[in-house]
Amino acid sequence: MTNLLHPADGRSTAPTVSTTPGSGRGTTLARLRHWRHLDALLIGVLAAAISGAFLWVPSVWYDEAATVISATRSWGQLWQMIQNVDLVHATYYAFMHLWFDVFPYSPVTLRVPSTIATGLAAAFTVVLARSLADRRTAVVAGLLFCLIPRVTWMGGEGRSYAFSALFAVALTLVLVTASRRTAQVGETRTRASAVRWWVAYAVLAVVAVLFFLYVAFVVVGHGVTMLLQWRRERRLRASYGSVAASRDAAAPVSSVGGPHGARSSFVGWFAGAAVAGLASLPVVYFTSEQSGQVGWLDRPSFATIDQVLTTQWFYQNDRFAVFGWMLVVASLVVVAAGLVPRARGLVAVVLPWMIVPTVGLVGVSLVTEPLYSPRYLTFGTPAVAIMMAVAVAAVPWRRVIALVLLLALTLTAPTWERQRQPEAKDSAAWNQVADLVSEQRALEPAGTDEGVVFGPVRRHPKATSRIIEHTYPAAFEGMSDFTLETPAAETGGLWEVQYPLEDVIDRTDDLDVVWLITSDKQDWRPRVTADLAAKGFHVADEWHLTRTNVLRYER
Repeated sequence: MTNLLHPADGRSTAPTVSTTPGSGRGTTLARLRHWRHLDALLIGVLAAAISGAFLWVPSVWYDEAATVISATRSWGQLWQMIQNVDLVHATYYAFMHLWFDVFPYSPVTLRVPSTIATGLAAAFTVVLARSLADRRTAVVAGLLFCLIPRVTWMGGEGRSYAFSALFAVALTLVLVTASRRTAQVGETRTRASAVRWWVAYAVLAVVAVLFFLYVAFVVVGHGVTMLLQWRRERRLRASYGSVAASRDAAAPVSSVGGPHGARSSFVGWFAGAAVAGLASLPVVYFTSEQSGQVGWLDRPSFATIDQVLTTQWFYQNDRFAVFGWMLVVASLVVVAAGLVPRARGLVAVVLPWMIVPTVGLVGVSLVTEPLYSPRYLTFGTPAVAIMMAVAVAAVPWRRVIALVLLLALTLTAPTWERQRQPEAKDSAAWNQVADLVSEQRALEPAGTDEGVVFGPVRRHPKATSRIIEHTYPAAFEGMSDFTLETPAAETGGLWEVQYPLEDVIDRTDDLDVVWLITSDKQDWRPRVTADLAAKGFHVADEWHLTRTNVLRYER
C-alpha cells in the first residue's frame, strides 16, 4: 500500500535550488516552482476565477433571498427564527451574518464566500488526488473539477453548497491522513500523532454536518472505505500470512493505510463518527421537526434516475454528463485491469463517497419523507472529478490528455455561459425590476411621495414580491411600505406579514405615486387598480418583465 507520507509517484518533494550568494530572488522562484502544493494553489485560483466570473450579472433568486433575509437580521432575531424554520442552515446563516458585518450585503458579497469555498475545494481536490495517486492525476482532477457544471454553478450561488463540497473533500483528506498515521504507529509515528488526526476528523465532521446536514452521508461513505480496507487486510493475511501481507503492503495497491493499521483505522473512524454523530444529534432531531419546509420535494421516481445521472453533478448539461460517466466507467476499467495499480486504493476512497450519499438520501426519501434534491449532493463533485481523472491521467501522451481537457472545456462552456445570464437563476428578473424602479423614480419631481404594494411572487406561495426589496433595497429606499404589518425579522419566520390593501387604503391619502410589484400569474392588477381608483389613482405606466408585472399609479 502506498505510504501517504510520501508522494505516490515516488519523487522527492525537496526542491533543488541555487544557494549562490545574491541569487535570493532566483532561489525564491525556484522554491516556489518546486513547492509540492503549487499545483493546488494555481488550480484553486483558477476554480475561483471560473466560478466567480460575472457574479453580479444573474439576479438574486428565492433561495439566495432566504440567505439575505436570515443573515441580515440581528442575532436575537436569527435565534428566534431557527427555532421555527431553517435550523438546518443555522450555522451557514451565522457565518454569513459575520461576513456581512465585515462586507455589507450586495449580490456580489452574497456570492463571494461560495467562490472562495469553491477555490479551496479545488485546491484540496488536487492535494487529495495527489495523496491517493500521483501528480498527473491530481492536476487532471483539479482541472476537471473546475469545469464540472455543478461546480461552476455552486461557486456563484449564495447558499452553502460550495461549503458542503469543501468540507467533504477536506474531511476525506483528514481521513486519509489519519489512517496513514495510524498505519505508521510504532514505526515512524506515535500513537498520539494518530489520535490527534482522528480528533481533528471528529471535529471537522461536526462542523461539516452543522454547515450542511447531508455531509453526514460522506462520513458513512468513509466507514465503507474503512471496512473495505479492513477486509483487504484480512484477505491478505489469510492468503499470504502476516509476513507476505506486510511485504505486499509496500506495493502501491492501496492508498488508505498499511494492513496492520486497517483495524485501528476503522476503530479511529468509528470513534470519530460516533462523536460527530452524538454532537450533531440535537440538530438532526430538531431539524426533523421542521421537515415540512421541504414539502415541495417529490418522492423518488423513475425521473430520479435522470436527476442522479445528469442533474446532480452535471447540471443542465446532458453532453457533459455522458462525457463524465464515460470517463468514470473508463477509470473503473483501467483500475480493474490493473493498468494503474496505485489507483485501487483511490477507488476505495472515492467511490463510496460518490455512491453512499446518493443511495442513502434516495433510500431515506423512499422510506420516509422526500428529502432528495439533486443539488443536495453537490458535495460529491470532488469525488466525481477524481474518478474522471484516473482514466485520463493513465494516458501516456500529454497531447491526448490536453485534448480531453479541451473537450471538457468545450462541453461545459455553454452551461457556464447560461449560468451567467441575467435570468439564469430560476428565471428571476428581480434585478431588472429594481433597475426599472430606480430609473423611473429618478425621473420623478423632487418631493414626490411614493408608496409600494408588494403582491405575490411566482412559484413561492408564502413569499411576496417584497423579496425584491430585501435583495435590492436601494431601488425602494424612501418609499412608504404602507401594507407592511410585521417585518420578516420580527415574525420568527422567513417572511413578513402584511395587511390587505383595502384595510390600509387610507394610508395612500398623502401619496402622489403608488407602485405595484406583482406576479404575472397570481395577478393583483385588477383588484389593486380598483382599490386605488377609489382614492383617485390611475395607471400611469405599466411594464411586463419576466414573471413580474410592474405598475405605476398616480393621481
